[in-house]
Amino acid sequence: MSSLEIMEPETVKAELKKLKASKGKIARQFKSVENGSSEHAALIEQMQQISAEVKALEAEQKKLLKAQNDDTSDKPSRKLPGQFAAIADAFDKDFTISRVPDSADLSDWWKFVEQHPAASAYHSRAVWEFICAQPHVSAEMLIAKDNSGRVIGGMPLIFMTTPLLGSFAVSMPFFNYGGPVTRFKNVFEALLAIAKQEGEQGQLKYVEVRTLQQTDYPASTKKVSMLRALPDTAEAFEDEIGAKVRAQVKKADPYRPRFRIGGRELLDDFYTVFARNMRDLGTPVNSRAFFELLMDKLPEHTYIAMAYVDNQPVATGFLLRHRNMMEIPWASTVREANKMNMNMWLYDNMLKFAISKGMHWFDFGRSTQDAGTYRFKKQWGAEPYQHYWYQFSQDPAGESLNPDNPKFKLAIGVWQRLPVWVTRKIGPFVSSQLP
Repeated sequence: MSSLEIMEPETVKAELKKLKASKGKIARQFKSVENGSSEHAALIEQMQQISAEVKALEAEQKKLLKAQNDDTSDKPSRKLPGQFAAIADAFDKDFTISRVPDSADLSDWWKFVEQHPAASAYHSRAVWEFICAQPHVSAEMLIAKDNSGRVIGGMPLIFMTTPLLGSFAVSMPFFNYGGPVTRFKNVFEALLAIAKQEGEQGQLKYVEVRTLQQTDYPASTKKVSMLRALPDTAEAFEDEIGAKVRAQVKKADPYRPRFRIGGRELLDDFYTVFARNMRDLGTPVNSRAFFELLMDKLPEHTYIAMAYVDNQPVATGFLLRHRNMMEIPWASTVREANKMNMNMWLYDNMLKFAISKGMHWFDFGRSTQDAGTYRFKKQWGAEPYQHYWYQFSQDPAGESLNPDNPKFKLAIGVWQRLPVWVTRKIGPFVSSQLP
């Protein structure tokens, strides 16, 4: 079988198909010959010979596939977005941290985050203005500077004084990212120390800092980001996801779905699907104005993806692009569309849209480890990146006020039984108080 050494994978695959067909044909002939006869012995000999050839070809196929996977010379290099890189450097000079109110001049900070690789879209001036426009919110920026006045780090701190849940602070509420930004570990820890002091000695229920950076402080590690590196072409993506995922995507084809992607013109369709799905999940829905304002602040970075069946919106994703990463912070599918595999079909189209925009990474959003959404994202080739949520409170047993809290279980059950129109009326009031 020395000729196999120069065979291409597709050639080996074709030869295997022929041999297996021949093997099946021989197997059927056993029914028409007598055991122990010369014809029976000849068939056994033929079967053994073909089986040996199949075994050799399968071994060669395995070797060729391994060589293909090991050869990354023609695959694009994908450096992780900056916020996922661990920080280890120490700032070896003196520095100070100032608490700057939201009404002050933050021009030095905006210049800093525009250039810093670890800054996310949620560190931008546009999102800062969006956050400060939300109900129950006040904000300040913690800014670290060296002795020459150069910004070397910082952290937004969002204070929420709510009618239902009291007062607390989070960096950063509502979104997956937006916590401390610096490349110096001691600066990062100094920012956390201020949050710790605020939470343990102030009048707040707690202060929570959400980040991708680990320190010696105890932290909740329930959440992960699920990221997938993207190839340069949709064709390469099709090869990477494999036959099993492709088959699930194709199950939607008989329903003749239609894909649209756009901006504010799709907001009504997005909200129709999103509000209904949030009710079914038992989660208070954000207001339509919440998404409208976010799109107004980031018009060149936000998209709405829609799947329609019979001209009815059945699945949707809210996409946000920043640098070389496309993120999907919100996604929803109506229950009736689950049997159509519409969720798989929509994600296939959204991932290919991200590739068409030249994105290197697709961020499937935040998930709880090993939950259903985690497994859904994992099948697309997404890998987990750990979140660390540091909570500081006068009460050592204090709990954050987010929908994952088990104490909300009863409320979730009640919410799922309400009509959608009711949840759309009162949901935004409740949701605006959940960080």
